[in-house]
Amino acid sequence: MTPEQRAGGPKNRNRLIICFEQPRVAQAAFRRGGGLWPKLAAALGVIIVLVAFLAAAGGYLWWLYYRTTPAYSLALLVDALQRNEVTVVNEIVDIDKIVDSLAAEVTEKSTARYGGTLSTQQRRRVEALVPSVLPGVKQSIRDSLAKRLQEISEEYKPKPFTILAIELPYLVRIATDGDTAKALVPAKDREIELILRRNGERWKVAAVKDDLLVPRVVDGIMKEFPAIGPLR
Repeated sequence: MTPEQRAGGPKNRNRLIICFEQPRVAQAAFRRGGGLWPKLAAALGVIIVLVAFLAAAGGYLWWLYYRTTPAYSLALLVDALQRNEVTVVNEIVDIDKIVDSLAAEVTEKSTARYGGTLSTQQRRRVEALVPSVLPGVKQSIRDSLAKRLQEISEEYKPKPFTILAIELPYLVRIATDGDTAKALVPAKDREIELILRRNGERWKVAAVKDDLLVPRVVDGIMKEFPAIGPLR
C-alpha cells in the first residue's frame, strides 16, 4: 500500500458537499412572499368597496338633483298618463294657466272663423264673448289637451319609471331658463311645445303650443258663439 493510499487517497480528490441552509432560506422567502398576497387582496377589496360606495353616493346625490328638474316632472307625467292616474296628471298640468295662455290665440282664431266681413263693432263683441265662453268650454279644452298628452305618452313604450326617467332627457329637448323651461316633445309626426314653470321641487305644465290643440278648442268655443246675424 502506497503512502497516498494510507493517507486516505489523493489530496486533489473532489468532495461532494451538500448544503442544507439554502432551502431553508428559500422556504423563508416563500413564506414571506406568500404573506404578501392576502394583503394585496385585502387592499384591492377595500378599493373596490370604496369605489362602489362613492359611485352609489354620487348616484344618490344625482338622483336627488334630478328630481328637481323639468325632465323628472315630464317623466312623472308620461308615467301617469300611461297608468291613467288622473290625480297625478292634474298635479303636473295646470289647466287654468293653460286656458289663460290660450285665450289670446283662441280669440284671434275664433274671430277669424267669421271671415273678414266683421265690422269693428262686431269684432269687439266677439272678442268680448271669448272670456265669458272660455270657462264654459274648459272641459273641452281639458279633453283636447288630454288627447294630445295621451299621444305624447304613446311615443314611449311602458317601462319601469326609473328607466323612463333616465331615458327621457335624451328623447325630449329641454331648455331651462331660471324658473321657466321649454320642452319640445314628439307626438306622432310633429312636436308639441310645453312651457313648464317651477312649482316647489316640481315643475308644472303652464302653457302648450300645438298646431292641433287650438283648432280643437276653437271648434268647441264656436258652438257657444251666436250666429253672425245677432251681432249686427
